[in-house]
Amino acid sequence: MTRYYAIDIGTNSCRLLIADREGDSLRPVFGALNSTRIGEGLYLNYELTPVAMERTLNCLREYGSTLREYRAHTGRAFATSAVREARNGTEFLRRCRDEAGLAVELISGEEEAALSYAGASRRLKLAAPMLLVDLGGGSTEFICPPQALLLSLPLGAVRAHEQNLERAAIAAALKPLSPCREALSPHPLVFAGGSASTLAAVDLRLAEFKTELVHGHALSLEKMRALYHHLSGLPLAERRQLPGLQPERADIIVHGALIALTIMEELRRDHCTISESDLLHGAILTLKP
Repeated sequence: MTRYYAIDIGTNSCRLLIADREGDSLRPVFGALNSTRIGEGLYLNYELTPVAMERTLNCLREYGSTLREYRAHTGRAFATSAVREARNGTEFLRRCRDEAGLAVELISGEEEAALSYAGASRRLKLAAPMLLVDLGGGSTEFICPPQALLLSLPLGAVRAHEQNLERAAIAAALKPLSPCREALSPHPLVFAGGSASTLAAVDLRLAEFKTELVHGHALSLEKMRALYHHLSGLPLAERRQLPGLQPERADIIVHGALIALTIMEELRRDHCTISESDLLHGAILTLKP
């Protein structure tokens, strides 16, 4: 059986999944997430900082060692929103190859959306095809194939935090969704991404993150609103102590919650479901055997 891998260099987190694959089924054998925040400071001058690049390269070197340890030789490594927008993104990709020994692709927002849907749709059994919202650090993808929706918006938890966006600005960024709101209404709303998983973990008060509890967890609009107000009312030091919340994510989770809440309000949804399967799973599942 071939062992596959996927590496996602997101704006906030660098993630690795190693899995055995049999047909459309995956058996994860190793996973890692590190908050390397390649997008830190990006929105000041649209350049990746030397410190952020070095943090991420160190993580990729470790991931390369893990791939060799697990004999995972078939897979993809890709970068998303922050590297797409950075003026020195090409330099970073070169350093990934030369210094970390990894060929990293730069994927479009549309491909990111498609991979996220491929991953989530195989593990959530819902009454109708989902509207998947992949809420990232620098961008948010909206995917609903039956409505021919494949949209990537420049809106994410890190970006919103660094630009100190308020609800009105977030709602304005979501305007491209307005024409299809009614058509999307029959499709269950599903959130993927680090902010969504974190909100579920905080709601569940998980002292230790458990994928099997977070995946499929439902959050009502009232609960999402309560989570946002609770998180925004706590000083940063207290947020860092909350069960279910990675200390490294404590600064951006307030804006992550505000984006999720605003999406629910703008789409007039009274509940959502959280998916732990996303573009990492989709990247492996869409590889040719």
